[in-house]
Amino acid sequence: MTETYNFSSGLKKAAAIFLGAGLLAVILGAFLAGGHGIDRVWSNLLICTYYFTGIGLASIFLIAAHQIGYGGWHVLIKRIPEAMGSIVPVMGVFLLIILAGTLFHGHHLYFWAQEGIYDPSSANYDAIIANTQGKSVYLNSVFYAIRIIAYIALWSAAIYAMRNISKKEDVLGVSATYQKSKYIAAIFILIFAVTSSTGSWDIVMSVDPHWYSTLFGWYNFASYMVGALAVMILIVAYLQSQGHLKQVNDEHYHNLAMFMFGFSVFYTYLWFSQFMLIWYGNMPEETTYFAMRFDNGLYKFLFYASLIINFFFPFLVLMKRKAKRNTELLVFVAIVLFFGHWLDFYNMITPGTMTDHTTHESNAGFGLIEFGMLSTFIGIFIFVVFNTLTKQSLIPVNNPYLKESITHHTLK
Repeated sequence: MTETYNFSSGLKKAAAIFLGAGLLAVILGAFLAGGHGIDRVWSNLLICTYYFTGIGLASIFLIAAHQIGYGGWHVLIKRIPEAMGSIVPVMGVFLLIILAGTLFHGHHLYFWAQEGIYDPSSANYDAIIANTQGKSVYLNSVFYAIRIIAYIALWSAAIYAMRNISKKEDVLGVSATYQKSKYIAAIFILIFAVTSSTGSWDIVMSVDPHWYSTLFGWYNFASYMVGALAVMILIVAYLQSQGHLKQVNDEHYHNLAMFMFGFSVFYTYLWFSQFMLIWYGNMPEETTYFAMRFDNGLYKFLFYASLIINFFFPFLVLMKRKAKRNTELLVFVAIVLFFGHWLDFYNMITPGTMTDHTTHESNAGFGLIEFGMLSTFIGIFIFVVFNTLTKQSLIPVNNPYLKESITHHTLK
């Protein structure tokens, strides 16, 4: 039953086109944008790095949750989220580049990192940050660098361990690896439970250091989980179109679609809860986040567009059972949701990174740089993930739940 995958030349060309065209668009867009072009490049680098990191982490989380929960339906497609997790160490390189820019003032993504931000005699002094209890301890360049490096190391090590034990299972058999794989999955979930929230605070929420939300970590998790499920559907559909994974059937698509539908609803619950509680409380340190987005036409449009794309669209389209088993429709919905949640992260990050904190004017744009950066990362993602898929069998032949996955069915 061993099934190997060869990275086709056609897909390599497609990845190269995404990568090359994206880089060209970013360079051209930065040149045309003038003075703030480089700032937009940095901002979009942060958006795409975080989004694809989240997709990789969410993919491994899904495997780990099924591993310790005795879930078997996913085994036929298990190697796909495993391969998706391999993007995280690559994104770690970009996180280090962003970190270097923060430490050596190569960009202005985190204005709390400017020199003199806590010094009353400095022109960069910010009274809100300086006078908020604990901010100076948490938001400083040294401690921030330690946390970012720790995230990259922990995520990469845990993902390596998950993939390594899965490879050994193919060779050594289940008796030598099964219990150990559960321990590793449990450790990953513990790491993810903490760092998925603290990472979102550090990488995203700290671009708006005057603001905070206790729901922010969960909100981020729900968003990139939908993105991860969307990408899984796209990869499964592509591999099947190439003659692979023939035993994957409507039941597997149905489960992926149910997860995507469910997390879309969960995302909206968090979206509404965060907005409603802040609106109702009407506290200046919280409402500033939404005020910044409602005072700008682009941000306001994307704010509501994200709700329509990421909730109403999947809710209405995927409500019926038949829709969850229609591969062509699922592929379309997955593409829309992948872009929809990218827009969501754009609207989380850009207002904080592209606003002049002296004049409060936004220098954001939406065009070649944004789509070019996304295209670049899609190209990188395809190269990394599909190259990883060639390293082992597409089907985990010794997994104890393989038969259950092959015969998987839902209630009629």
